[in-house]
Amino acid sequence: MSKRIESIENLQKLMKPSLKISLRKANFSDIEFLWYLRNQPDVYKHSFQNKPVDWEEHINWIIPNILGVGNKKIFIIEVFGLPVGQARIDYLDKKEAEVSISILKEFHGKGIASEALKKVIRFLRGGRKVNVVIAQMNKSNLPSVSLFGKLGFKFLSKRGNWLKYNLKI
Repeated sequence: MSKRIESIENLQKLMKPSLKISLRKANFSDIEFLWYLRNQPDVYKHSFQNKPVDWEEHINWIIPNILGVGNKKIFIIEVFGLPVGQARIDYLDKKEAEVSISILKEFHGKGIASEALKKVIRFLRGGRKVNVVIAQMNKSNLPSVSLFGKLGFKFLSKRGNWLKYNLKI
């Protein structure tokens, strides 16, 4: 992981206003990065399960999802070819999908989440016949509330600390 962190630090020095942001399907080589990302305090504090996950729990969850078993699709968000986050699609049924996104703290506020989410929405428009995209977030996660709002998601409901938004596509 230390080489990856060094690469990320070097990438931050090179960052310019125009970032090359891409998505690719997660694979087995991403398992450690996804675990690292999931266990960042600024990520898990906004998760439904708001605590770190141990390696075994992560492995039991991630392997079937990378293999494509079930209803999830996980993408790695890259900037100039280096992983900086993840975007996930959970297909709820034939017409609805839920999206979630996590970005390393060092890359917050640079428009990466917005561009990645736009790419996920384009993917959903071009793939399965999904009509509605759902997003749920902790009400304390103000950057996510703002992000989804700017991309046209409409507030649906509040349940405890959780807000639910949707976007018709």
